[in-house]
Amino acid sequence: MHDVAAAPTSNRTFGQIEFYAFCVISFAGKSMLLIRLPYREWPVNTFYTCSLLLFFYLYFRFRQKLAAPAFVIFSLAAAVAVDILGNKLGLYGNPFGPLRDYDEFAHFAGSGFSAIAAFWLLRAGTRRMGFQLSRGVLAFLSTNVAFTYCGWYEILELWDELFYGDFVRIHTWDDTANDLFYDFLGVIVFIAAAALFFALTERSRGKTCALIAVRLKNLFSALPGDALAFFVATTMFGLCSWFEIFRMFDQRWSGRIHLVGNRDSATYLQYELAGSIALALGYVVARKLAGRRVLST
Repeated sequence: MHDVAAAPTSNRTFGQIEFYAFCVISFAGKSMLLIRLPYREWPVNTFYTCSLLLFFYLYFRFRQKLAAPAFVIFSLAAAVAVDILGNKLGLYGNPFGPLRDYDEFAHFAGSGFSAIAAFWLLRAGTRRMGFQLSRGVLAFLSTNVAFTYCGWYEILELWDELFYGDFVRIHTWDDTANDLFYDFLGVIVFIAAAALFFALTERSRGKTCALIAVRLKNLFSALPGDALAFFVATTMFGLCSWFEIFRMFDQRWSGRIHLVGNRDSATYLQYELAGSIALALGYVVARKLAGRRVLST
């Protein structure tokens, strides 16, 4: 595994556009994989997953000059394999160890494995931009990014039912919020393990390149506006996802009714995501307007 250095200033604009295009394509491709994942034959899902992993590896290896460690590629494959194996072996709907259903384990492990890739990508990507996030900031932001994708998956399940309508993806009133709870537990555990691993490797290797140190106190002044907007959106949506979890536990423990239909939480999530994105875009606009005022004075 190689440390990453800051990218040269030449061709930076083209590189940003290319990176944004890659993000859109890979995000759409992964979403299309997930939206019908439980109801495809496993060879189709395997081929689809391998194609996405190859696309991911080739882009970072040859366009960004970043060699993804083998365990990152394995983690991305394992995140999908947990679900494929559960369907293939008929584990869903049955207790799994101390858990009441294999689905809870699948969300814990699948989200956890995905979080490892999010941690590495955020660490490598920011270093490629010339920034070195502190361990706390890196863990916090990567948790938000990974947990946001968990919430997005729950929205995809809703859209699967609404726009395809041939399968049931959300089975009970607490299905979505319960999935999010085990998603979050998996993200926390796996990111803690990833943070420990990289901390040990950095301690033995030492600093190899000069990067701008980013701590919580200079986070908003150090990072570029587009990155900050992304982190604002993921943080806000993560808080909204936790709000759905709190409502589930409150209904279970106190009997107060917050959620009635099976799709209630997922329906709220899609609007909360839209609101989080709007807030992030508003932050970008406000930041640019403030910058122009400073230049004009």
